Amino acid sequence: MKVNIFNLYLKSIFILIWTKLIFSYLSVKLTYFQKGLIPNVERFNFLGLNEDFSKKIEYILLPISFYFVFRYFIYAGRTKVLIIISLVMFFLNIITGIINDVSIIDSLNYSFKIFSPIYLFCSLVIYNNKTNNCVKPYMKNILILCVCLTIIALLFFAPSFNRMENYLPIYFDGIHTHNYVLVSVFIGIVYLLYKKNNSKILIGFIFLSILFLYFGYNVRTTIMMYLIFVITVLFLNSNVFKVFVIKALVLAPFIILLLFLLKTEFDLNEFSSGRTSMYVEKIKQLSTYNLTEWLFGRGYESDLIVTEVWWWDKKGAHNDLFTFLVENGILYMFMLIYLFYKLVFLLPRLNIIFISIVIGCFFTSMISNGIITRPLAGYVLFIVLAYIYIEIKNKQNESIDSGRRLWN
Repeated sequence: MKVNIFNLYLKSIFILIWTKLIFSYLSVKLTYFQKGLIPNVERFNFLGLNEDFSKKIEYILLPISFYFVFRYFIYAGRTKVLIIISLVMFFLNIITGIINDVSIIDSLNYSFKIFSPIYLFCSLVIYNNKTNNCVKPYMKNILILCVCLTIIALLFFAPSFNRMENYLPIYFDGIHTHNYVLVSVFIGIVYLLYKKNNSKILIGFIFLSILFLYFGYNVRTTIMMYLIFVITVLFLNSNVFKVFVIKALVLAPFIILLLFLLKTEFDLNEFSSGRTSMYVEKIKQLSTYNLTEWLFGRGYESDLIVTEVWWWDKKGAHNDLFTFLVENGILYMFMLIYLFYKLVFLLPRLNIIFISIVIGCFFTSMISNGIITRPLAGYVLFIVLAYIYIEIKNKQNESIDSGRRLWN
């Protein structure tokens, strides 16, 4: 009976995630330059749901996931440390909320976004440790669902809009979240192809998927995250590519030096879509902080300011590390970095493929509003990451056990 309840909890979590993904199209918003088009919530809302219906599922999903990981904490293995880190970060959020007279729920907002997908990751590890069942079917079903929903968007939805240009239609909440979902799906597919040892199909898919992301949407942060992963896979898959990467790394400093000497015009602020100007403003803002504010931040939404570049509305830092430092303090920011550190070393032995995904995830937070603050995409990524983690962990454990038997 206990096993049935255990399975029921996990299946409930995945039903809710499927529901979030399916109805996420309702929250896709049109920009000012698309005011002639009809938004999805009006055009395709056959059930008359609220546009935030997908996001509100989190109020059910998070408590179930929270209960699951603590109810079966004994089976969490090496992921126990991630759950403990979450409690520390929740505690820091509560202190921040009390100090700044901010709602505790609002103060916990970012931690909820970060740890909802990580709790799912832990849940899948718990499932595998307790039942010894493979999580591959869960991953494949999510990948198939996301591909099908993307195709529906391409066939029926209005074009997306990014940096004053029209791009392909999107399904998942917004253009950045949609691209993070796609990258997570592509990472899962690439890993499955990599395991089949078919280099031609692998390279062909990587090439086509990069073209699709670049010409279809041109969201640079997500493309960079994907490139970190695929370059790692190609490096491991091909000796020719190994030589190419080594040569590129050797030549890169000389090319950068040459461009500097030639004084090639390059506007970093324009290239970063105004981010560097925002970072300067964040440094100015932090310079006014006292010791308590440095430790615990100024609270929820204190990151939002108006700048000369982004003059039309209050905007955040577009850098998760800056946002967490401003709103939650340096202790919280260090705990986030420590979280990624523990993820890198989560396996019994370091694995470059697993590390490349974690580093890619962290990289998105260094230069933008990363995938960790987008739980819809985070769920897809951490389902894929859980499958890869379990596959590699089991092989490493088998290798360790085999070595012990030989030694004995």
